[in-house]
Amino acid sequence: MNTIDRLYPIRDAFTLAGLRLTRGYQEVSAGRLAIVRNGRRSFVRASEIQRYIDALSQTADDKRAA
Repeated sequence: MNTIDRLYPIRDAFTLAGLRLTRGYQEVSAGRLAIVRNGRRSFVRASEIQRYIDALSQTADDKRAA
């Protein structure tokens, strides 16, 4: 059975990820957060938000271990 990966409007996605607008767009530009476009609107998949947050946690753990 397929599950639907919810799309969040980009500003809502930034809020969920704990990012302010400018920093969120910097993360998109750097390729660390992927967006999906539908016409002129931009969205972020729920799974992408989770992946981004998990990657931040992993980076913080790596720095503590070093």
